[in-house]
Parts: sequence; structure tokens; C-alpha cells
Amino acid sequence: MLLLTVDTSTPTVTAGVVSLLRPHELMTGRPVGDTSTVPEPITVLAERTVTDAFAHAEKLMPLVREALAAAGHGLPDLEAVVVGLGPGPFTGLRVGVATAQALGDALGAPVHGVGSHDGLARSHLRSERPTGDFLVVTDARRREVYLSAYSAAGARLFGPAPVAPAAAAEELRTAGVVPTSMIGPGVGLLADELPMARPSLTGDLSSGLVLAAARALLTGVVPGPLTPLYLRRPDAAEPGARKSVLGP
Repeated sequence: MLLLTVDTSTPTVTAGVVSLLRPHELMTGRPVGDTSTVPEPITVLAERTVTDAFAHAEKLMPLVREALAAAGHGLPDLEAVVVGLGPGPFTGLRVGVATAQALGDALGAPVHGVGSHDGLARSHLRSERPTGDFLVVTDARRREVYLSAYSAAGARLFGPAPVAPAAAAEELRTAGVVPTSMIGPGVGLLADELPMARPSLTGDLSSGLVLAAARALLTGVVPGPLTPLYLRRPDAAEPGARKSVLGP
């Protein structure tokens, strides 16, 4: 199953092309009971990223084309699209979700939305295999972070939620989370409040997004509406009614 992955939840715009084996493909060519030669179910054929907080719309489709070219495929080869739903800023998320939906409509392919923090967590679990609870942290702006917590088995324990760095420790204590490490592009914002291990993100986000959507992809679940995780109102607001200079 050939998949396109898209994420615009942070200043880093990501597009990837991923191959996901179906269950019967995992068994092909192996004797019954032989687990020594199980193939890797997920292969990232190509991933392209660029960091630019103000150019999601300009950068995303060129990255999609670059990733497809590097993988040796074209848009008609895609069987599904997986898009990160955030949390993230309104404008960035809107670009990723709208692009994914447009591509899905044009190709007649399903579009599956997953939490971007879930994708980061699964990418980390795939590459590092942590032994304790860990945090995923991204920049929420307005002097806050978007915070999620996961167990070593991948279960989400907290969030995602916008949290002021000074309140993070108390929020986690209230939720009963005792993390031993944290990952994500926002970890520097919590360095003073939560001194703990900060392993590098060595995995690719594309594999994590596909892992988060794998069950739905493999079972043929019809994806629901794509609902971005804005978590709060955008900075821009509709203007109110004009006040008369003549008074009431």
C-alpha cells in the first residue's frame, strides 16, 4: 500500500512517501511458524522537510513532488493519504489538511487524519524504544507549549493540551504522569521547568503518522471528517460592530 504523509503542525513542513505491507504480504514466502524473517511492515521510501513558519502553503506541494520523485512514483500511484491534525497554529494546519483533502478528492483516495503528537510518539517508539513514560512537546506560542504524555507502550496518558511551562509539572502530577524523558521541537521551552532526558528525534515523522493510522488503513475503515486540533481560537478575530460616533 503506497501512502503519502503530510504534516504542517509545526514550522517544519513534512511530506513523505511510505510503503505499508498488508498482513498477507508479511506472511508471503515464509514457512508457517517462522518468525525469523518477518519483513519490516513500514518502509519510508522518501521524506522531505523544510522549516519555515511562514511558508507552509508555498513549500508543501513542492515537497510532495520531491518526495514522490525520490521514491520513483507519481501521484496516481498513491492509495491513501495520512495527514497530521495537530495540535498546531490555525494557518499551518489549514494548509496541510486542505492539501491532503484536495489530493484525496482528486485521486479518489481515502484521507486519514491522526494526531501529530501521536505520530511523533510512534516514530520515537519505533526508533528508540523508551523504557518509561515520555512527553511530546511542541511550541504553542503565546508563551505556552502543546503537551502530550505517553507510556512506554504507546498509550497516550495526557493531552494534547496547551500548557504554560511553569504549570507543566503540576498538570502532569495531577494527571498521575511521571515522565522520564521528553521529545519534540518544543522541549527547549520546558528545559528549566522539567529537567529530564531529551533524546534526539532520530526517527522520521512519516513512519509515525502511518503507524498511528495503520489499523484504519489495513482494515479499510472509512475515514471520518478531518478535524484539526486547534485547541484554542486563532489570533485573528472577526471585527465587531462599528460604534456610532453620534452615540446611541
